[in-house]
Amino acid sequence: MPGAERNSERAQLISPNDETKPSFMNLISNISAFVFILIITYCCFKNGISLFSFHPILMSVGWLILMTSAINAITPGDLATEWMPIRLRSARHWVIQVFAIIIILVGFLVILSNKIINGKDHFVTLHGKFGLASFIFMIITSFGGLGALYSLKLKHYIAPLYTKILHSSIGLLTFSLGIITITLGCFSNWWNASGNGDVLRYISLVLVLITMILTILRPSLKVYFRIKERLGCSN
Repeated sequence: MPGAERNSERAQLISPNDETKPSFMNLISNISAFVFILIITYCCFKNGISLFSFHPILMSVGWLILMTSAINAITPGDLATEWMPIRLRSARHWVIQVFAIIIILVGFLVILSNKIINGKDHFVTLHGKFGLASFIFMIITSFGGLGALYSLKLKHYIAPLYTKILHSSIGLLTFSLGIITITLGCFSNWWNASGNGDVLRYISLVLVLITMILTILRPSLKVYFRIKERLGCSN
């Protein structure tokens, strides 16, 4: 690959540290996620503690707190990480992502064990099916993250820019599946049986949707413009 072309590729892969206006969208999404965690914790423990009580909390922390923070870490304009060098932001992204995967895995094992103990069927509701899909996509995205992390070493097989775009696209899809699963959980039988009420249900629904939209909006636009720019270069 000629030097000029290689430098151009790297310039698109790692943007220079330009002046970026801080975005308050990430801050609002984090506040919304935190308020939702408080609500779901109250709903889980108000009638006592059981094995199932830990499932909604672990999944909510994994998807809404940790996954959101991991995505924000590499989103331009994030108030918490904009001052960091690109390599430090990338390291923060995958470290938080590892913790998110562990928390979600534990939450998945909790609900699996709970259903086995109570002799209930697995993955029969929309909430369960989307939960399984988001878990599978999370594993796929994790392996894709390794490819993105070592994208420069894989440049002889696929251009680093394409590796990054593919990982970002699948990652955003995975995150959306996880949030949709939590949204469907607001309409599950557990919510009605626990007597949490419609007010908390719809407040939770709004908070989850706000978190999802504000978290994926900027990264989605970034992926879109990168693809558009690349296609423009090809033409």
